[in-house]
Amino acid sequence: MAELVRDRGAPAGAGWRTVDDLAKAAGTTTRQVRALQTRGLLPPPRLVGRTGYYDAEHLARLRAVLRLQGRGFSLAAIVILMGAWETGMTLAEVLGLPQESAVTSDEPDVFAGYHPPWRGRLLSIVPTTMLEEPAAS
Repeated sequence: MAELVRDRGAPAGAGWRTVDDLAKAAGTTTRQVRALQTRGLLPPPRLVGRTGYYDAEHLARLRAVLRLQGRGFSLAAIVILMGAWETGMTLAEVLGLPQESAVTSDEPDVFAGYHPPWRGRLLSIVPTTMLEEPAAS
């Protein structure tokens, strides 16, 4: 496990990591962390002087992004999913499916009774459920 930051320049409190330590904790490279941050998939670190420090939320989000990449999602798709999660969108909204209130009594519900065979798998990767609780250190 990566050693947590303990130098006098680090933010107060336990759990702050440098970019190198964050990458090691997530099982990736510093270059990958920086690339994901450039794409907007990771929030910026807390800066102390010229050094950025990352906390447990950064690590959880990084692991979620890496997990989605491992499942075959493109970075563009992950950006959309993360943005939707941050704004509280539902899976139906992300997919562009009609909301129950959007269907009027005059319109037939084209999705009535339709349950795709992959629905359970899709629901298992909904952005609201993809962030894991940080592991106890």
